[in-house]
Amino acid sequence: MTSPLGGIILFPQESKRLIGIKYEDFITLVALAEKRHLEKQAEIEEEKLG
Repeated sequence: MTSPLGGIILFPQESKRLIGIKYEDFITLVALAEKRHLEKQAEIEEEKLG
């Protein structure tokens, strides 16, 4: 048995069944989370230098 993430990557058409959202929406959420993470890391670094 693969992890849910592995299942989503291997079978994107099954994402709705596995996690309740379409694959395209999942990819969009991941991209937004990555962007926010990078923004937060930049804020932390700025506070250190500030």
